[in-house]
Amino acid sequence: MTLLKKLNYLIETLREYGFKECLRIGWTGFFYRGTSRLLLVALSKPNYIERTSAATKFYDFRFASVVELQALSKNPEYEITQLDIDRVRTGISRCLVQFDGNLLTGYTWVWLNKLAYIADGFYLNLPDDAIYNYKALTLPTYRGFGFQGVRHLKLLELLRPEGITRLFGFVDSYNTKSLRGVKKSGFVPVGELVIKKRGTMVHSQLRLKADFWPGKPVLNDMGRSVDSPLPTGFSKGL
Repeated sequence: MTLLKKLNYLIETLREYGFKECLRIGWTGFFYRGTSRLLLVALSKPNYIERTSAATKFYDFRFASVVELQALSKNPEYEITQLDIDRVRTGISRCLVQFDGNLLTGYTWVWLNKLAYIADGFYLNLPDDAIYNYKALTLPTYRGFGFQGVRHLKLLELLRPEGITRLFGFVDSYNTKSLRGVKKSGFVPVGELVIKKRGTMVHSQLRLKADFWPGKPVLNDMGRSVDSPLPTGFSKGL
């Protein structure tokens, strides 16, 4: 980002979010200059507006089929791409849609693979009880009523039989709108990933809260816990 673009971004932040947020962005940009800083967040208890929750009986929540997504993708406002549809078709992701009669209210997407993509070359292995929530939209007519929080609640309800109790996501530290959005929904910080490029090298630092993984990890590929005896010929190393 050029110096002029940085100054324009700070001016826009000042106008929309005030001096305090402008100062935070400016300080973060100076302290982490040349660095991408991604905040990792998780959600287990969604926040929502009570009056909105009480009215959810008038809305239809469901996981969208491929055919349904293909029909919705014809409307550019819905921002559903062919790649999104292909991911559902191949079992990579699922999309929870919310309808008001025949009108789409919004949606939220989850990535079914436990290996969550964060940035090129950077992935995070999620705990068994967490799922990557990577894309969401509320149509303009329905914004301001807390529907995103309601969809998160419905999503966790539908996924609970599969052992899912938490949603995982991340947001760029400079993206004030997204930061406030995830906070409003009830997401809490669980760590951060800092990526810095120096010449031909890429340096990274990952920080995670110690309780992000509950209990001991399980080696699902071997079908045994970490305390189980290793097969003959394998060594625990040093």
